[in-house]
Amino acid sequence: MKAIEISVERLLGKYAAGERDFSGSNLKQINLSGANLQDADFWCVDFSAANLSAANLKGANLRQANLEFANLQGANLEGADLREANLRESQLNNAKLLRALYDEATQLPEEIDIEELEAYWIAPDTVLGQANLAGVDLSGADLKRADLKNTNLTRSNLFGADLRNANLSGSDLYQADLHYANLQGANLSSAILQQVDLEQADLRKANLLSADLRFAKLTNTNFQAAIYDETTRFPEGFDPGQAGIYLISTGALLAGCDLSGVNLSGVDLSGASLAEVNLSEADLWGANLSGVDFSDANLSGANLWGANLSGANLTGANLTGANLADADLTGTILAPQEESLVD
Repeated sequence: MKAIEISVERLLGKYAAGERDFSGSNLKQINLSGANLQDADFWCVDFSAANLSAANLKGANLRQANLEFANLQGANLEGADLREANLRESQLNNAKLLRALYDEATQLPEEIDIEELEAYWIAPDTVLGQANLAGVDLSGADLKRADLKNTNLTRSNLFGADLRNANLSGSDLYQADLHYANLQGANLSSAILQQVDLEQADLRKANLLSADLRFAKLTNTNFQAAIYDETTRFPEGFDPGQAGIYLISTGALLAGCDLSGVNLSGVDLSGASLAEVNLSEADLWGANLSGVDFSDANLSGANLWGANLSGANLTGANLTGANLADADLTGTILAPQEESLVD
């Protein structure tokens, strides 16, 4: 389908009348120097060799746009979406790129160090702690294992985003759209999830300790083996036990549960019943596990660094590959083959 060509006058007239969607347009060599185009949608637009110097493109969607050889000197691209955009040979002198989004497919001039311009790298394992992503469209984004601790994601669009094992602890997700998002193993401890849309979202083995989910939409949300505590707040009438969420507390009854790979660092499970529980590859760093019944439990590959295991019953437990560095094993009951662990 041939891209629609738009004149300067027509484009600016449409923008002034409130239109914002110009996606797919052919704007080659157009002169929009100094134009105000804030929050406009230029997805997949051809801006090759265009003059956009000093233009206001704050918050604009330039995803997959062709900006090769474009003049963007002094342009305001704050918060603009530049993912998959082609900016090769473009002129970006004095352009503002604060909080602009870019990814591995974004093509930039060789002389540009975008990190120095404080743009946001949207990719697995990215570090965006305390970033301001309020209202940003991150639908379908791959943010596996991303560090989003204390991030502002209020009213953001994370529809279908991949947030597996991401750290969202303390983040503000008020009214965010997480419909169909994959949050398996994500750390949402102390996160604000009020009025969030989690319909059809996958929160298996997610950490919901101290999270606030009041008024959240939880239709067909998968919470199997997620964890919560007595300070977690759910919508009125929601039964976490029925949803398969495990209560983490002193004296908890979790015998036989599957908590493999779950992040339980720093939790207090003293006196809990964890007989035959599966905690393989779980993170129990610094956890209080004093007096816990771990008989016949699977702790293979678990991180127990610095954990308090004093008086715990580990009879028959599988500790193959477990990290017990600096763990307190005072008075721990061990099977004969494991007794060397206390030496």
